[in-house]
Amino acid sequence: MRHQYNPTGAGPPSPRLTPNPHPFVTLPLSAQTAVTTKLIVSIAFTLAILLGAFTVLAPFILAVIWAAIIAIASWPLHEYVTEKLAPRKVLADWTTTLLVLIFIVGPMTLMIFFVAQDVYQAVDYLTEADKFGAPVPPLLSKVPLVSDQLIFYWEQYLSKPAQLSKVLEAQGGFLRNLGQGIFVDLTSRVATLFFALWILFFFYRDGLKLSSWVNQIGYKWLERRWPSYVFQLPSALRATVNGIVIVALAEAILLSIMLWLSGMPSPVTFGVVTAVIAFIPLAAPLLLAGLGFFLYASGSQEAGLVVFFLGNAIVLAADYAVRPVLMKGGTELPFLAILFGIFGGAATMGIVGLIIGPVLLVLVAVLFREAALDENTVDLDLTSTQIMKRFDLSGTSKDDL
Repeated sequence: MRHQYNPTGAGPPSPRLTPNPHPFVTLPLSAQTAVTTKLIVSIAFTLAILLGAFTVLAPFILAVIWAAIIAIASWPLHEYVTEKLAPRKVLADWTTTLLVLIFIVGPMTLMIFFVAQDVYQAVDYLTEADKFGAPVPPLLSKVPLVSDQLIFYWEQYLSKPAQLSKVLEAQGGFLRNLGQGIFVDLTSRVATLFFALWILFFFYRDGLKLSSWVNQIGYKWLERRWPSYVFQLPSALRATVNGIVIVALAEAILLSIMLWLSGMPSPVTFGVVTAVIAFIPLAAPLLLAGLGFFLYASGSQEAGLVVFFLGNAIVLAADYAVRPVLMKGGTELPFLAILFGIFGGAATMGIVGLIIGPVLLVLVAVLFREAALDENTVDLDLTSTQIMKRFDLSGTSKDDL
């Protein structure tokens, strides 16, 4: 140890430590092996717990995901109900759950019922046609361009008895498996939906605790990166739900009412189908043109014109005005990217992918935006307890309320 001379002369000279030329200590090979073994055992133990938990919860994961999506999307409504019914927290939780059941699940269930009823009537008509034969409808001769082909196929399969059954017998195994698969899938989805409503109540009840727990984990492992993602997620998820589910539901209801008032057969089925295919460019206008032509050729000229013009006005307003504004405002993505997220998510993850797909693209956009930031000039340290308290599940700052 060397000593530095103290010019004041007061007290002993102040010591100065000589830097260690070997600041890093190299562990012996046996110690390194022990550390590596412990790390491998720890990782394997953690993975075993996660795998076991996933195996147990696998039948309920889809219901949990749907409940979480609905809870985050409807959290502002839950906060409003809780404020009005304070301090009766449990009553507020049940009230919000019932509101979701009445205004979201209720209309969807009714639509499924009407669609199933129309499918049953169509099957009954085809059964009668196969048994006794059905004459060619005069309307087919008025269809432009393809009237001859339609009349040919009708006479070949429906005008004569037992013609359709021959075709069905040749494809009997495929059609039987298809019908059973559709029935099982539909039953499973309905059960999942009602089970998600039951889980939704507990998310309303314990949502703040769950949010705090997730935030603690996020801040612990992602530190300054966590706020960029967690504060963007609620608004993006809410915008996606509003732009896809709520707009499509309202669109299907309006189209079904319009078709019913116009005298169109199976109005709910055609209204739902039009709202679903509205995501495909020009698909909904073409279907409405066909429905309008059907009414026009059947003698209801005014109804046919109303279906075509008013129906397209509803579709254009929903798909090119309301939906882009709702989704772009919350996701900050171009509408084309949102469409890619919708179709890609649905193709890879099913119905739940309609919601998760655009949200994942929002997180990718946050990742790119984060990569472009300069940490030397931009302060991203939002890990303090005071800042954490300023935000809740609604994704808004308490100072903005």
